[in-house]
Amino acid sequence: MWDTPGLAAACYTDDFYLASVTYGPERRLMEFTIGRTEIRKRNRNVVGGLVFGSMLAALIVVQNQRSPDVYNTTLLWSVVGFVVIANVVNLVRHLRYVRLTKSHRLEVLDDSIRFVTGNEMTELQLEDVAAIRLFHRRKELLHIQVLLKNKRGIRLEGYDDLEGLSRLLQNRVPDSTIT
Repeated sequence: MWDTPGLAAACYTDDFYLASVTYGPERRLMEFTIGRTEIRKRNRNVVGGLVFGSMLAALIVVQNQRSPDVYNTTLLWSVVGFVVIANVVNLVRHLRYVRLTKSHRLEVLDDSIRFVTGNEMTELQLEDVAAIRLFHRRKELLHIQVLLKNKRGIRLEGYDDLEGLSRLLQNRVPDSTIT
C-alpha cells in the first residue's frame, strides 16, 4: 500500500493526524496553511491602528481649537499626515499579506520543509536546521522559530495546526536541537 504511486491517504501516527499524505515519486507528509483566525487577528490590528490614529488626530484637532498657540497648525497637519501615511502603508501591506496567504502552504517532507506561494517554491533541508524553538504564552503555542546553521532564523506563525507542525518537526529534527 505505501509504495503505490499516486495513492493518497490520511492516517494517525504518534498521536497526531497526517493530512494530505501523498505517496509516489514525491512524498508529501503534511501540508499547513495560514488559518482564518490569524487573518482575523491581523484584520483587527489594522482596524485598531486606524481607530488609534484617528483618535490621535481628533485629539490634536480638538486641542488646536482650544489653544492654537500650543497645538499649532503645523503640528495638526504633521500628525494627520503621519496617521494617513502610516495607515495607508499598513493597509497595503495587510492586503498583500492576505492575497499571498490564499496561495501559500507549508509542506513537511521526509528531509525538508517546502514553502509554496503561488508558483514560487522554496525548500529548506532539515539538515540545515541548528535548533527549533517553541514560544508559548499561557500554554498556547504562539510561534515556532527555526534556527539555521548559518545563524539565520525562520519564524512559523499563523498556521492552522501549529501544535501538529511542532510535533512533526520535532520528529524530523534530532532531540538535542529542540528548545
